[in-house]
Amino acid sequence: MEPFHFPPPTPSDLGDREVSRDGHRLDGVRVALMVSGGIAAFKTPMIARALRRQGATVTAFCSEEALRYVTQDALEWSTAQPVVVRLSAHAEHLSDAAPFDAYMVAPATAATIGRMAHGIAEGVIGATMASAIGRMERGQACVLMAPTMHGSMHSSILVENLEKLHRIGARVIPPRDASGKHNLPEESVLVDEVCRAIEALRAPRANRITDQGVRRS
Repeated sequence: MEPFHFPPPTPSDLGDREVSRDGHRLDGVRVALMVSGGIAAFKTPMIARALRRQGATVTAFCSEEALRYVTQDALEWSTAQPVVVRLSAHAEHLSDAAPFDAYMVAPATAATIGRMAHGIAEGVIGATMASAIGRMERGQACVLMAPTMHGSMHSSILVENLEKLHRIGARVIPPRDASGKHNLPEESVLVDEVCRAIEALRAPRANRITDQGVRRS
């Protein structure tokens, strides 16, 4: 029998909630992680940390239903930011003081997609996404959705709602198809989608021409 050996972990300079960096593609980018009430919500703390590894500042907005599948403490630990679970006099859904650059709804349930498509601005997620879509249409932010649901919920109504949101500029992230369900993609896929959306958002600004024909950033 080999002797028991259980050494301590290798020392690190990182604090408990800090993350090691994978890159800098999201440096200076503020991301609102919109957590709606699907079972896939349990993966969102890891999504938040993956976004932070590229430099993003992440704030989680969480519906009451989502708290059945992920805890507020886990989200606050993984984002290193207070979690928005209800709207207050600070008007968190508007984020005027520190606007978000990207809003990612993950998981995006059929109910959340339907509310977004029909402009139903109720609750933490609905009100925030109503503001997000308005900002997206003004070229001030990008909106991404990661639909997840059982295959039986795939219907013409769902497709019509997603098409409507896609048509006005929202980015629909293709789900991972497995076991008869639309599942959340890997964290690396979600992060890459946010990076590409931010690059596309910034591109028109960099190439904008004024009436005088002078390029400005």
